[in-house]
Amino acid sequence: MNDETVASGLSATQGRTRSVSTLLVGAVLVYGLLEAMIVPALPLIQHGIGATQAQAGWIISAMALVGAVATPVVSRLADIRDRRGIFLGVLAIVFVGIGTAGLAPSVVVFAIGQGLQGAGVGLVPLAVGIVRDTEPPGRLRRTNGLFVGGMAVANAAGVLLAGPILAVLSYQWLYWMALIVLVPLLVFAVIVMPSYPPSVRGRVDWAGAALLGIGLVALLMGITFVASTGWASAPVIGLGAAAIIALAGFVLVERRVADPLVDLRLGGSAVLIVHVTAFAAGLSSAVLMIAVPRIAAAPAATGYGLGSTAVVTGLIMFPLGVLGAIAAPLTGRLERLVGSRMVMVGSGALLLVAGLIMVSGRSNAFVLAVGAGLVGVAVSTGLTQGVNIIALTLPADRVASVTGLAYVLRAVGSAVGAQLAATIMALELIPNTQLPTWNAITWVFLGAGAIGVLVAAVSFRLPARLTAAH
Repeated sequence: MNDETVASGLSATQGRTRSVSTLLVGAVLVYGLLEAMIVPALPLIQHGIGATQAQAGWIISAMALVGAVATPVVSRLADIRDRRGIFLGVLAIVFVGIGTAGLAPSVVVFAIGQGLQGAGVGLVPLAVGIVRDTEPPGRLRRTNGLFVGGMAVANAAGVLLAGPILAVLSYQWLYWMALIVLVPLLVFAVIVMPSYPPSVRGRVDWAGAALLGIGLVALLMGITFVASTGWASAPVIGLGAAAIIALAGFVLVERRVADPLVDLRLGGSAVLIVHVTAFAAGLSSAVLMIAVPRIAAAPAATGYGLGSTAVVTGLIMFPLGVLGAIAAPLTGRLERLVGSRMVMVGSGALLLVAGLIMVSGRSNAFVLAVGAGLVGVAVSTGLTQGVNIIALTLPADRVASVTGLAYVLRAVGSAVGAQLAATIMALELIPNTQLPTWNAITWVFLGAGAIGVLVAAVSFRLPARLTAAH
């Protein structure tokens, strides 16, 4: 074989790798765009499907709930099956979910559609597993930053685009537009994505998946009942007990089976801290998604409302995505300057500062936007550094599944955060309205800030530099 032939083959391989990387980033962007565009539309969706304030949390948490269960399944399948088929299957499920939500006449049908879209939460860990097989270590940090940053770009663009669209079209058009973009993406995936045979064989722990799903559904339903029956009511206590039993059973099963859905024994304290950060990222983002549209849409007579349209909601949330998009690719450089530990500590500290700023943002769109921007920086740097820790310190055949656990916990945090925020705001309503008081909103923001304190505290247990964690 001559040098020309080798060079030609190498060029073709590199071209295919670039096409696959472009496809993966594109899929993450489309999914993140749809997820973000829903946020400014929340008041319109709530009215359109007849949801109460307490039920409004399911608009966000249904997607996160299914994502929490689907992500470890997708990640495990990515470890033991051909990743091409898994990727195409996930995109197809998301396609069906988008169509169902767009046609939904009620809360239940809409929640089902949102839930099916939750399968897309597994796209990022699936993509991480694919690039781990195809790209050299030197480019791994940058590509991981592109995935997290891509989600941030999509969040920024989504909340900004949704306002003008909703000013002239119904919220259902957000779903139809997503379908229009998703069709060519699916076709492109079928054409350019090669087969990725697994390096190991195994099975999926379906018992663990069932226990995780039952536990999370019971937990979120219990939180939903709090607004109407109180914390000490039989439904809340019963569902809480069921959640504890199911989730405890999940932990026991995962520690005993030979091929766990999520291996809770891998990575030690460093990976545990990554998972705490992922949970905090999901919770903080969900709090904003529930609270900010409500503040923007509420009339000025409430004492805090802006009395504005979805356009203003998008402008307030825009810094969340754009600053996150800027921060994610720079995380690798920041790590070299201050070390892995201080990147994670700084992420938690920013969440605390953001919560305090949001509390002072009563009737002030600019202050709310500043708080949202700080959350974007905190989430992007924390998640990117977390993915780097996993990708560079664990065996190659476990990168996708352990990264999947991080995104499971992010989805769990998002589901719990959305439901808690909606429930807390529903506990204290302005008389004769479905609008929360500012006191209730304040407690929601303070709670999100307190999670940042937890992240900063546990992150001090990380090694100063990532190489020390090998």
